[in-house]
Amino acid sequence: MTCKSSWTVRGPVAAAAAAAVLTGGSVAEAQPAAAGDAVPVVEAAVPAADAGAEAWTGGGLSAVAHFYGALSTGNTGLMARAVSQDWVDVPTHPGLGTGVAGAQQLVREIRAVFPDLVEAVTGITRSGDRIHVSLQHCGTHSAEFAGVPATYKYVCFRGEETQTVTNGLISTTEHWEDIDGFLKEVGK
Repeated sequence: MTCKSSWTVRGPVAAAAAAAVLTGGSVAEAQPAAAGDAVPVVEAAVPAADAGAEAWTGGGLSAVAHFYGALSTGNTGLMARAVSQDWVDVPTHPGLGTGVAGAQQLVREIRAVFPDLVEAVTGITRSGDRIHVSLQHCGTHSAEFAGVPATYKYVCFRGEETQTVTNGLISTTEHWEDIDGFLKEVGK
């Protein structure tokens, strides 16, 4: 099933709504985050609850919540509820597999570099079967990344990702990371 609706969310995101999606609960009673807050995606991968509970559980948003929840917590099991068996990462990290196993490998590799990683969503836009996520990657740089040996500095840098959703699961992740921003954070 392909999503036909389009919407955009900027700024505050409902922490309780995403937590409800991740735990299989209701989002009807969710309260939005404070204005201007960037909320960790494990708590905020779906838009504010005032737009209607039904909108936040369909069209692949649950898969997106699980995807960023896995990256933010290190819970690789969430990827089985996030990506399809033929999921691909574009551009592909060297040696990264595809499907659920590849997505789980991605979580382990990223968290080896940033063990306390939090993915903070700053905006979500959906159009058809594509969900675009603007976010901040924040964590302690604990292993080589972008050619830079571990600095053990807590860093934050931007990322932009487009998730293509097929039958309720992510089939393709296209991503861009602000490597220049990362390099500034670590003093390079």
